[in-house]
Amino acid sequence: LKLGIEGKTYHDYKTILQEQVQKSGGKVSYRIISETGPDHNKDFEAEVLINGKGAASASGMSKKDAEQNAAKRALSDMGYEIL
Repeated sequence: LKLGIEGKTYHDYKTILQEQVQKSGGKVSYRIISETGPDHNKDFEAEVLINGKGAASASGMSKKDAEQNAAKRALSDMGYEIL
C-alpha cells in the first residue's frame, strides 16, 4: 500500500498512523523512552504503542520529531510504502 495524496508527499506520519489504526478500531499512543545529551542538543527516543503494545521506536532532536519518526517506522513495518 502506498500512502500519499494527489502526488503530494505526506510528512505527518502520526496522523496517517492514527487514521490507519483507527480504521480497525485500534488506538495509538506515544511515550518518550529516553532523553540524552545536553539541554542545547538533546536527543529523544520515542516509542509508538498500538493497542498498548510497542510497535516501533525512533529518535529525533525533539519529542515531536522522535514521535514522527517512530510513526513513520511503524507504518513501514506495517507494510505501507511511504511516498
